[in-house]
Amino acid sequence: MPTDVKDTSPENPNGPKPFAIGYIRSTGEALVIGGLFFGFGFVVLGLFGGVKPLAALAIVPLLVSFWHYPMIDRSQPQLGANEQGLFVERIGFIDWASIDQMTLYQSSVRSIELVGLEISLTSALPAAVNEKHMFPLWKSVMTRNWKLSRQADGTDHLTIKLNTLAGEPEEILQRLLAYRPV
Repeated sequence: MPTDVKDTSPENPNGPKPFAIGYIRSTGEALVIGGLFFGFGFVVLGLFGGVKPLAALAIVPLLVSFWHYPMIDRSQPQLGANEQGLFVERIGFIDWASIDQMTLYQSSVRSIELVGLEISLTSALPAAVNEKHMFPLWKSVMTRNWKLSRQADGTDHLTIKLNTLAGEPEEILQRLLAYRPV
């Protein structure tokens, strides 16, 4: 991702710059490819090696592979922004006026640094979405990069994991804040 936040095009010299990002390429490859490898290996050994329970156990690594597939799918961005709103995969475009606050959080587990984007909405998520993202039904049971929680006042709070996405978290936040109405 470029480091400049503002669009320097002649038609909008001071405006924010649209972007879309996906997962870091290596984030899910081991889980998906490894799950497929072990799953098919168990099937082959179970069916041709005469160990039928091993073939049945193949479902576990195959389900792990299926669950993590969005981490290697390059057809859809996970997070993006343009004048229409904040795009979150499997949610759609959240209207900028519906976003109350955006902040980064950081934590660590041993040597792994976790970074996320906390988004407080001014209403419930369905009311904040101005264009819903349409996706296949089977994708609804796969992993996603965000978590939604309802606040006591009826508004929603969205947490998006940024450490698995391509791009620097601080730069992502700056680019998102550039779209915020003043």
